Amino acid sequence: MCSWRWWLPLLAASVRTLAGQEVPRLQARADSLAREWRRANALADMVDSLNHARAAGGTDTISVGALRIVTNPSPARLRQAAARAWPVIDSLYGTEARQLEQRPYLIAPYDPDTTSPKPMLRGAIQVPWDKDVASLVMILLTNVPIGRPDAALQNWLGGPVLPIVHPEPARAAVYVQLVTAPSQAARSCFLGVMSDCRTALALVDSPDPLRQWYPSAAEQRALVFKSFAEFLTFSDHGAHKPALQSCRAGSDSACRELLRSLPPGALPRPLTYDARAALVHLALRLGGREAYHRLVATPGKPIADRLAGAAGVSVDSLVSQWRSEILAARPAPVTVPPWGPWAALGWTAVFAVCALRSSRWRVS
Repeated sequence: MCSWRWWLPLLAASVRTLAGQEVPRLQARADSLAREWRRANALADMVDSLNHARAAGGTDTISVGALRIVTNPSPARLRQAAARAWPVIDSLYGTEARQLEQRPYLIAPYDPDTTSPKPMLRGAIQVPWDKDVASLVMILLTNVPIGRPDAALQNWLGGPVLPIVHPEPARAAVYVQLVTAPSQAARSCFLGVMSDCRTALALVDSPDPLRQWYPSAAEQRALVFKSFAEFLTFSDHGAHKPALQSCRAGSDSACRELLRSLPPGALPRPLTYDARAALVHLALRLGGREAYHRLVATPGKPIADRLAGAAGVSVDSLVSQWRSEILAARPAPVTVPPWGPWAALGWTAVFAVCALRSSRWRVS
């Protein structure tokens, strides 16, 4: 593995000779080299850990499909968990899931009822061996050792591409966001304005995201006081306090300038990770087994084009189907039984009588 440690600097030097190429291509190449460097170090650390584990008493390897788990001997139900996790991983990553043959999980179960030292495997996920299968499946699905996508995709998404364990509740949560988000773009998307759906999903590049995502003065004021009031109060030794007071008093320009003073990337997008993750999962589902490969193979392209290429459909068609799935996941309304209002009135009367009997209401 030590050859990996000197190979990267040589490749990095070769990148510097390509000064005539476009900046995006150079950036993509640099990102690729950085990922390979991290992979090489992680693999070297894993080899060191495995060698140490073998010397200390051996390891087991569990194989289900391309999924590999290297673990110390224990009663942990990792094989059952792997059998449930593998189909989910395979359906999301498609052909790229074969990476797991060379990128095993490293899991170190331990006895929760003993004071003996826990197994020492560098980089291993430590879990009590009596964890139930469902919890182990969750651990496998939220720690898939697939190569991380490029920085542009992760920055747009807000994290790695991971399986959605409970897709229906996740889509229902996005439905609530569309209805309640303090952004006109999100609410217009709910009403069917597809251009605003692309805006709410941050698929449209803009030199002024504040005006694009939160154009109205009411939205900007709400954003200041619901999300950033404490930060702005104490940042820069209280320098923003006068502007906060002006914003609270009704100055739209003060509210706007406060939001423009935030650090780059601090302005929240209209919809959260869940909304964008649902869009990515839909694209991968439509695109078949090569979809994830296509998504990560073109890091220099705009995110909208990459999603369309992965799905094999136009961006408009993809976003339209995403919206349809979100609307179809509308949470079921809470039904109140016929006697519910009468019970509420009865309890209200009881509390009122108790309050009137309290000593604080008595006249001495």
